[in-house]
Amino acid sequence: MRRINSEFKTVHVSEEGRQLSNRDYFGYVEMDDFACYVLADSLDAEPSVNSARLVVESIIRDFTEAPSMKKGRLRRYIRRAHLELAGQKSGMHLKASVAVAVTDYRKLRYAHVGNSRFYLVRSGRILERTEDQSLTQNLLEAGQLPLDQAAAHEERNNLYSFLGERGTPEIRISGKQKLENGDIFTLLTRGVWEQCPDREFLDIINSADSPEDTVNQTEDFILKKQETEDIDNYTLAVTFVNKTFQPPDRPWTLKRVLMVAIPVVLVVGGLGLGLYMRHRSIRRREAALAECMDSGEAYLRYDNYQKAAEEYGEAGTLADGLKRKAEAEEAGRYRKLAEQVILADEAMAAGDYRKAQKLYLTAKELSLEAGNAGRSYIEDQLKQTRDYTEVFDLIALGEKKEEYGNLEGAVLSYKAAREKAASIYYSEGKSEALERQARAEEQLEKGQLEDTARRKEQEDAAAAQVAKEKAESEAGLELENQQKANDQQNAIELENRGNELLAQGEYESAVTFYQTAQAIYIRLELPGQADGINGKIAAAKAGMEAEAARKAEEEAAAAAAAQEEQTQEGQTGTAQETEAAAPPPQVQSYGPGSSVELVAPAP
Repeated sequence: MRRINSEFKTVHVSEEGRQLSNRDYFGYVEMDDFACYVLADSLDAEPSVNSARLVVESIIRDFTEAPSMKKGRLRRYIRRAHLELAGQKSGMHLKASVAVAVTDYRKLRYAHVGNSRFYLVRSGRILERTEDQSLTQNLLEAGQLPLDQAAAHEERNNLYSFLGERGTPEIRISGKQKLENGDIFTLLTRGVWEQCPDREFLDIINSADSPEDTVNQTEDFILKKQETEDIDNYTLAVTFVNKTFQPPDRPWTLKRVLMVAIPVVLVVGGLGLGLYMRHRSIRRREAALAECMDSGEAYLRYDNYQKAAEEYGEAGTLADGLKRKAEAEEAGRYRKLAEQVILADEAMAAGDYRKAQKLYLTAKELSLEAGNAGRSYIEDQLKQTRDYTEVFDLIALGEKKEEYGNLEGAVLSYKAAREKAASIYYSEGKSEALERQARAEEQLEKGQLEDTARRKEQEDAAAAQVAKEKAESEAGLELENQQKANDQQNAIELENRGNELLAQGEYESAVTFYQTAQAIYIRLELPGQADGINGKIAAAKAGMEAEAARKAEEEAAAAAAAQEEQTQEGQTGTAQETEAAAPPPQVQSYGPGSSVELVAPAP
């Protein structure tokens, strides 16, 4: 009855953080002679099944039926839970990380798969702890990553072993650790250690005086970051070992001596047989190890990374059992390489080519550590991811050009994406690029038709304006010609009137009509007609001069006669001189649109 003669006090907390649901799970059972503590973290997003709960319930159920601290039994507990996840209905790929601690109230043994953790704290320091099965942990071990950056490293959840994986998970089991009064052991999921690093967590444990206080302080520390951090599900179980079981001292009796001696005799008697069987078993495991290593190498050569990972996983287990450190490390390197390639292939199949490219680059680094195994396949896949990424970059460039209204540039980008996809036989990318190109070309053609219609409308409007201006110009020209014709007719009529007046001896009026007609001819740019009037004007002026001379002679004769009559009659009279003036010319209008003004001659 070890339980009632010891004092183990356990407190736990399990919350969803800032996620929609809590997919962590913790459970424990304390029996008369043994106790088992199990914590699991779901790694999948299946809404209908909690993978962590399946794992915890499976392990506790098996432990309750056959409690034990033996490595083989503990390994079977975990493998059965792994098979339960893998055996779920088709289409559900359940995955989980797990940490287990078992004790007989005097000693303790722990095991884990994935990145759920176990810590054993004694005298204010972490005495024992698990190591994550992740790429981040590999970088830590290789000295490529500082310890203080591990909790936030992007590959911390990129696990190479977990329950539910294809193949056999790598189950790590510790040796037995004797417990002492005052020891503290904890189980925690990534939601705790991501937000509460080891140093802070250890400070909390050292300052707490009970498991309740430890849990509360840790949760407070995590929740302080909820405003700025994306807090995952977090689960923490803390057990204070206040008192371990101490068997009572009994006096030596014959019965007790026989009970000790008989097993010794049996052990010694069977030692020879045991050594022989052990040697035989070692030889068998060595042969199996060599076979697994050869098979793994063959699978890698033919790029079958799933089978290679399984073979190297089994080889690693055999090498650990045989204490073959070199073979275990070699198998581990090849297994990590194979699993990295599997992760990259899964990302490639899911269409996440940027993630696949990143994973293949990591695989390429692992290939260097594994003697360039799989190098050709990895480089081919890297080239394919680059080609696929180039197709999507060209499509994205076309979309950006469409946003800016550069449809011609978008069509060229889509065409380049389609040609690139066709050259690498990427049918999905080709179809998408072709569809986008057709849509852009349709929009471009529609815009061109609209531009053509708009240009035609503008050209028609311009032609109509030209026709209108032409008609107006022709009408103006016709009016001008009509005006010129009317003016020319007026000039002819004025010239004819001048001829009539010349014939009648009205020379001054004739000159006025001739000059008016000549002015019209000059304005109409008819120099021949204008020059032809000069002679007529000269004749009229000559007539005027002759008429003036005749009148002067008549006036002189009249004056002489009057003088003679005055002399004869002796009377002085005053002769009145009568001056005859030609009547002023009349202004007449000749024809429509005519504007002829006759100027009266000077007296």
